[in-house]
Amino acid sequence: MVGESNNMSAGNRSESKAQEYPLISFIQRNIRYLLILPPLIVVILFLVTPSLMILLLSFNKGSVTRFDPTNISLDNFIAVFSRPSTYVILRDTLGMSILAALVTLLVAYPVAYFISFKIQNFQLQGIITFMLVAPYWVDWSIRSISWLSILGEKGLVNYTLMSLGLVNQPLSELLFTRWTLLIIWVQTNLLFMIFPIYLSLTLIDPDLVNVARTLGASPFKAFTKVTFRLSLPGVVIGIIFVFISTLGDYVTPALWAGGLQMLGLTVQNYAWHFNWPMAAAYSVLLLIVTLGVIWIVLRFANIKQVFYR
Repeated sequence: MVGESNNMSAGNRSESKAQEYPLISFIQRNIRYLLILPPLIVVILFLVTPSLMILLLSFNKGSVTRFDPTNISLDNFIAVFSRPSTYVILRDTLGMSILAALVTLLVAYPVAYFISFKIQNFQLQGIITFMLVAPYWVDWSIRSISWLSILGEKGLVNYTLMSLGLVNQPLSELLFTRWTLLIIWVQTNLLFMIFPIYLSLTLIDPDLVNVARTLGASPFKAFTKVTFRLSLPGVVIGIIFVFISTLGDYVTPALWAGGLQMLGLTVQNYAWHFNWPMAAAYSVLLLIVTLGVIWIVLRFANIKQVFYR
């Protein structure tokens, strides 16, 4: 009886406090929604709103810089899809971005696997992680230009080839090609592929692999059926990171691709000539392609698993 009376008195005090401070009561009841309000405002202001502005501007004709309801037309999209060059640009952009994501995955996965499974010392893992992050403290332009000393006519690769007698004169085809663009993209985005995969691999119980081996699975089958399958969320996150960053990139192709026209570079060219509606139309096309590829990739794995412990 005494306990019940104490509970009743505590309940009465909480009700009276709620009546006395309605704002505090409201916050307590809706705290989970209030916590997501600041990032939601940021997303609406800096992502949704600019995207809507670009979408509306893409339906305007001429060289207007803001949406004009009296100047709505589909001419920009008709022009975009009626040009054969658009499909060549899409082919080259998607092909190079997908190739960059796959090559980055092939380079990054062994590194992440080695750190997570082969190195048991957490202090050594931290040192290796620091060594991977340290080069990214250098500005992108410096890291990009440094490839001149490697792939240039007087660079390390040509010097080695000539020293070994494999070539008689420096190769000028090493720079300003698709392969140069691919190398720089892989080097630039490698860290964004390693860390999601590493995080995903750390969530895998090593006993699962041991059980698979005990039940007769070969090392390759245990890796493909257990390790790689369980690390798919990290792989998907890494692919999305690399794909998105390369799909809209225009600076790197402009410098190193040797005239290869990409979708992001096309948007930049129209914006440079102040043809904002056409730039917006190509931007909408870029956004549609990005969302479509992300939707396809996300169907292979649940990326939420990476954040569960």
